[in-house]
Amino acid sequence: MKKYLFAYAVLATALLFFTCRHSVKGLEIKGNFTYMFNTTRYTNRQVNTEYSQYPGEINTLTSGKMEDKLYEKSMTHTYYQANLYGTFERTFARDHNFKAMVGFNWETKFLKDVAATGYNLLSETLNDLNLVGQGADGEKRMEVGGGQNEYALMGFFGRLNYDYKGKYLVEASGRYDGTSRFKRGQRWGFFPSFSLGWRVSEEAFFDGIRDQFNNLKLRFSYGQLGNQNVGYYNYIRKISIGSQNYLFGGDKPTTATISAPVASDLSWERSIHKNLGVDMSFLNNRLAFSADFYIRDTKDMLTAGIALPATYGADSPKMNSADLRTKGYELSLNWRDEFQLLRRPFSYSVTLTFNDYVSNITKFDNPDRSFAKKYYEGMRWGEIWGYRIDGLFASDEEARNYPVDQTTVNEIINASAGAEKGLRAGDLKFRDLDDNNVISIGKNTVDDPGDREIIGNSQPRYHYGATLALQWAGIDFSIFFQGIGRQDWYPAANALAFWGPYARPYATYLPKNFHTQIWSEENPNSYFPRPRGYTALQGTNRELTAVNDRYLQNIGYCRLKNLTVGYTLPRQWTRKALIESLRIYFTGENLFTWSGIRSDYIDPEMAATNGNLRLYPWQRTYMFGVDVTF
Repeated sequence: MKKYLFAYAVLATALLFFTCRHSVKGLEIKGNFTYMFNTTRYTNRQVNTEYSQYPGEINTLTSGKMEDKLYEKSMTHTYYQANLYGTFERTFARDHNFKAMVGFNWETKFLKDVAATGYNLLSETLNDLNLVGQGADGEKRMEVGGGQNEYALMGFFGRLNYDYKGKYLVEASGRYDGTSRFKRGQRWGFFPSFSLGWRVSEEAFFDGIRDQFNNLKLRFSYGQLGNQNVGYYNYIRKISIGSQNYLFGGDKPTTATISAPVASDLSWERSIHKNLGVDMSFLNNRLAFSADFYIRDTKDMLTAGIALPATYGADSPKMNSADLRTKGYELSLNWRDEFQLLRRPFSYSVTLTFNDYVSNITKFDNPDRSFAKKYYEGMRWGEIWGYRIDGLFASDEEARNYPVDQTTVNEIINASAGAEKGLRAGDLKFRDLDDNNVISIGKNTVDDPGDREIIGNSQPRYHYGATLALQWAGIDFSIFFQGIGRQDWYPAANALAFWGPYARPYATYLPKNFHTQIWSEENPNSYFPRPRGYTALQGTNRELTAVNDRYLQNIGYCRLKNLTVGYTLPRQWTRKALIESLRIYFTGENLFTWSGIRSDYIDPEMAATNGNLRLYPWQRTYMFGVDVTF
């Protein structure tokens, strides 16, 4: 690392000296160096806790979260980055404009962690590892651990721009990057790109309509990007140190376990992006329209590798084994104008945006198209496979006489013999799609999925936004709406905010109208089935964790993302107080949300980010402020 820093310093000094001694018109050389040092300390203290289950009887809990111990961890991260690049710009024969740039980039990061745990401290109020006391066996118990990682990146890059009279535009660029995350021979990758542009409205044949059709520009671009974020040195088999679970000679001996086999040719993942675009403006540039249509191919995705026989005896290693194609478009429409209102200029603008995309796996080694593998060729990214539901059983008799065996999706937890066995009124009625009178997953393949089919997709569709802005007589107003037309989400197991007592019967976070949504003889048309705890807790063989279309949610939404209202006092007032301008304003964020999700307490963006809703909720904020310029 030091030799690279020294080489960089020498090179930068030499180039800067040359630039100062020999000034070259249009040439500019810049360099920078970044150093960051970050340290974090973490402390966790647990103590024994007294509790009383019966009057007059006090017990002490000394295990689990109440074990007497102190845990401390120190994390130190050191980061270096160096950049050196030069640009050269020149115009030839008045109409030919050139600009070139070449550069060098280098960075490295070192991470070091040290941790220690001490047990049976001599004080519950003082926290220090020197206070570790003796346990029941008379021995002091202390555990230490740590870890460290380091990576380095180096790259060379360049870009060349050319335009003729501002009408014909060409840009070509490339990067040659190397990373320490791959083995020698696989570390370097070249990633080129180029773009072409034609200002059609600058041509002579456009003269007759340029007053109304002000601008027309056609664009095409092609580019590659590389991804090397695959963890630290996954091309190396690692040895983990642990301890045996069985006693040998009165002790648990230390063990060393080697990891599963790895792929020796792990290398860069490539993203190839092709884009065709058009920009137009009309009516003295008051109306503007922009459209982009693109195809993005992700080649050599770093994911689970080729299909292997069960006799292999280990997981398939991560490899450059999959390809993904995304097709999409982005549209933007803007109108802006100004006119006189009560002898004062009134200006306003309206902006509408819309975009959509679909992704499909185009290559993956899964000849059986098994769901046990993550992907299969032809798979649409985000597809949700699940069961179809024909409502709830209206009576115990209907449930008993249902000819389809759905035991696999009706596991009963902690049921006494016979008390909860079998189907009952209020249970879900699963549809037998393959007509074999048994609800199952079949061979768990695309060709034999049992009684499942594609019921939705977790990827967002139809992104849109709308912005309105106004200014008049010192008053400014803007409002921004943003949303998604469609996105399917099935609540994960243990998503208490949705399932409530169906996940954990002791849950106390319940909507006030939750009782009206639970099945009973008096409420046969309820949304949820008959109340049974743990049916939405874990596993895939329980009534509510078996993904189905009845509880599949559309978390598409429309949100009032931002509202701002301000007033700027007239200058003839503020200048008397030596103030150039004074603006009073109000801003609100996330003020209203409209969504198809069947809950008033779940934010759709929170659901899209985390299936079990273990996130801090999106906040609604109000802010009043004053901007003063002297």
